[in-house]
Amino acid sequence: MKIEVIGKNSYRIFVNILYLNNINLENRDDVNRIVKEFILKLKSRLNLCGFYKVKVFPNKDIGFFLEINQLEELDFSNSLDLRIIVYPDEKFFFETDDYFIIKDYTDIRYLDGKFYCLLNDSCSDILKIVEFGRFIYGNEVVRLLNRSLTL
Repeated sequence: MKIEVIGKNSYRIFVNILYLNNINLENRDDVNRIVKEFILKLKSRLNLCGFYKVKVFPNKDIGFFLEINQLEELDFSNSLDLRIIVYPDEKFFFETDDYFIIKDYTDIRYLDGKFYCLLNDSCSDILKIVEFGRFIYGNEVVRLLNRSLTL
């Protein structure tokens, strides 16, 4: 698991598939349940209190990504309310500086000195090289698709 603080009361969290035993990330109910469990475990560590919007980007091969943003503080000091939105059909790319790490994958792109590969069924072993780059999704993918060169 990787936790990144974006701003005051905003976080990005990556949960590796290896932490998710017997969880079907294609089932929305399973995703909602496991996300709630993870956030409740992190509640005191991240000092979460109030009303939060939680965007969930699941991928059956790598895990899921959470974007947690506080929408409103609540009057009660210890209460937590979550609005969970699941994006099941999101595209994921792996970003790296080294082309040779991803040369065997499909749909390789280039933008601003970085190389990207689309994560699909042929990328089931991507977790072996995760330390050599990072995953992108959401608005970053839209920017990549609009501005990149296909190799």
